[in-house]
Amino acid sequence: MRLLTLLLTLIPCWTLAQPLLPFEAEYRIHVSRIPTPIKATLALVHGDSDNQFQMSFQTRSLMMRNREESTFQWNSCSPRSESYTHEFRGFGVRREHRMDFDWKDKEVRYQGGEGDIRYPINNGVLDELTMLLKAQCLFAEGLTQFTMEAAYGTKVRSHHFVVTGEELVRTPAGDVQTLVVEKRRRESSERRTIFWVAPSLQYMLVKARHVENRALFGELLMRSYDGPEPDESVAMPGKAKDDTPEDDVRPLEE
Repeated sequence: MRLLTLLLTLIPCWTLAQPLLPFEAEYRIHVSRIPTPIKATLALVHGDSDNQFQMSFQTRSLMMRNREESTFQWNSCSPRSESYTHEFRGFGVRREHRMDFDWKDKEVRYQGGEGDIRYPINNGVLDELTMLLKAQCLFAEGLTQFTMEAAYGTKVRSHHFVVTGEELVRTPAGDVQTLVVEKRRRESSERRTIFWVAPSLQYMLVKARHVENRALFGELLMRSYDGPEPDESVAMPGKAKDDTPEDDVRPLEE
């Protein structure tokens, strides 16, 4: 199910002058252009303290269930991960692991299929869900490319993002101008991950495409969104490119 997680590498964030606000978005997943019954939900809620938040990503169908959840502290676009869990059940497979971030000793404590493992981390390392909010802050600052480090499982990985252009895309909120962002990999890799995010919707993910190889690729399409209101002052000229079937689009929820 890492394919589904890769399709959610960019999610909403707010400019530095605005607080982090709760949201919930629902997506429908297509595999190699074939609609699937799998639904994905991305949600952000307040935690137990003023600066603590929890973000979750869930995918569900009759055959499987996948859930990721992160808990973190947020201070003006400077997040600090506290914990991350990942559970998957389906197709006869069951996996789960947990990571706790110990900032006093600067290490991650991992519990999962590989046993109990500790490994060192540097300041600024995040879990992969919290990293997504930080990424949007950097795009809001006007950066067009950057690299971040995130811990997953038993090691720290580097993630490099580049803005490659702009495109008008149809969304449940109407026609919006989006940034086209690619997650860069080795030149020899067949894998590609591309995202369309809307600045007028606080950089909400509109759609995403992950190409594993020529025969296998997945697409994530937003169907509903409940969160901060769209910025109607953002101009949306021209006719948008419509990649979403008419019956798979729902209006924004009140």
